[in-house]
Amino acid sequence: MARKQTKKEEYQKLLNEFDDIKASEQRDLMDLKYVIRGKYKNKKQKEMADTIRNNRITIVTGSPGSGKTYIAIKTGLEILKDQKSGIGDILLTSPVLPSKIGALPGDLDSKLSNYFQHFYDNMDKLVGVKVRNFLVSSGLISEKIIHFMRGSTFGKYDDFGNPVGTFCILDEVQNITPMEVKTYLSRLGENSKIILLGDPDQCDLSLRNNEINGLADAIKKLDGLEGIGFVHFTEDDIVRDPFLISIMKRYRDK
Repeated sequence: MARKQTKKEEYQKLLNEFDDIKASEQRDLMDLKYVIRGKYKNKKQKEMADTIRNNRITIVTGSPGSGKTYIAIKTGLEILKDQKSGIGDILLTSPVLPSKIGALPGDLDSKLSNYFQHFYDNMDKLVGVKVRNFLVSSGLISEKIIHFMRGSTFGKYDDFGNPVGTFCILDEVQNITPMEVKTYLSRLGENSKIILLGDPDQCDLSLRNNEINGLADAIKKLDGLEGIGFVHFTEDDIVRDPFLISIMKRYRDK
């Protein structure tokens, strides 16, 4: 005849079953089945992906059309899909120039959505619209304006107290101030990654003498620090259209 369980043993069994359910739910959420399309178009794009994987913060600069945003999104989706990566979501961040908001059509939400469309265009190329919509609706991908970052911390802790990081992409860093970059970096939480993207030649800030933008300042201050990676694309790395290479070189030389 089997021994009757004590109340303490019954309670412990319920706790174990609850933990098993929670762990199963977590695995199901992270066991993402989407297929990521697209290959690296040159060695520099592969270098960028490797640098992101091997560092907590990666600063990527260079010419338009070289695939900076595309590779950042691709790498983020790959890391998010990896159950062992420690990354639980992707955060898309963009600066908004107040002087340009009023000129855009629509309400505030539609005005702000213009600043994130290029992220989603790249995502659609990589995983398709349906998968992108699922990732957004499930909270695995979110967006924030750089000016609304105070008080936020990138990453969280799961039900078992384990840190779950956020893969953070901040684009157009040449259009924010050094203090705004500092604020963004100060949000870095355990297991999280930050990718700063920008083109020094496309700064729209009105800078006074001796002032520099947030991208240039970050490169200057963080150079040589362990855990910080740097990648620079030149005109020869442009993949959007070969004709664009000649155009960008003319602007650089003249």
